[in-house]
Amino acid sequence: MKGFFCKAIFTLALLPLANSAFSFSWPLSDWNKTRSIFTFSQNRKGAYCQSLLFEDAQNAVSADKGKVIAVITEKQGDGDWFESTLGNALIISHDDSLISVYGNLSEETAMDLTKKRVVGDEEELGKTGSSSWNESQEGGQLEFQIADRASKTFINPIILMPRNNKPPRLTLENLTIENQFGRTYNLSSLRSIPAGVYKIYKKRQMDVNAYKSEVFVNGAELEKITKEAVKCQNGTFLLLGSEAYASSDFYPDDNLELLGHILLPHGSDTITIVVSDIFENKATANFTLSAF
Repeated sequence: MKGFFCKAIFTLALLPLANSAFSFSWPLSDWNKTRSIFTFSQNRKGAYCQSLLFEDAQNAVSADKGKVIAVITEKQGDGDWFESTLGNALIISHDDSLISVYGNLSEETAMDLTKKRVVGDEEELGKTGSSSWNESQEGGQLEFQIADRASKTFINPIILMPRNNKPPRLTLENLTIENQFGRTYNLSSLRSIPAGVYKIYKKRQMDVNAYKSEVFVNGAELEKITKEAVKCQNGTFLLLGSEAYASSDFYPDDNLELLGHILLPHGSDTITIVVSDIFENKATANFTLSAF
């Protein structure tokens, strides 16, 4: 386990794949590792998804060696800071206060795991089931999480795992800007607007998650949101940017995703929007407005 990950995770910059170091393996033995999973922080039934959701997953393996600290069963309920219903789940403690969580396991697997005290790296854990709050009615879906116990923060597992495939192309479609009174304008057809504070939204992509979004006004960066982690604060899960955003603010409906808050001063203003995936592939849009 690389000791710097826990200390640096919240300021970690996007690194080229060739120079990245990884702490965790994939949590499946039968998974096609050319497939990419980008569900972390996506809107999931009105809350941030804290998991990577592996569809059609049959056999879970440990992503790193560690100590078994809990086996949660469907009947017991979840731990006090796990928002989603994990069903039958295993929690493993690793170095640097990190833990890994394996949810939606079969009942038989959960019973077998109660006898374990330690696991090795990539050790077979057992079969998945249909015990969790998941979208697959047929079962066979693994919920995998990595969290920092000390800070009560869920970490995007993609940061700490090998990445084998590039995601679908990011797009910046249906960009809108909303004032403090809830009035919305379409940026593509907007020429002038009152000066003031605005929220910017993009059309949400269901098949790929923008890892980082940046918004500039007249060359100055006013917002940067990176989906490295979801922070638990006073019982609420938040994404951090210039403000702390709850899921209801970040995803006001199924079709929209927040890019951030900006202040438009009087005069001619140029807005630049950049979204990136974890491989540093970018989509960029520019708009010039007259603010009166």
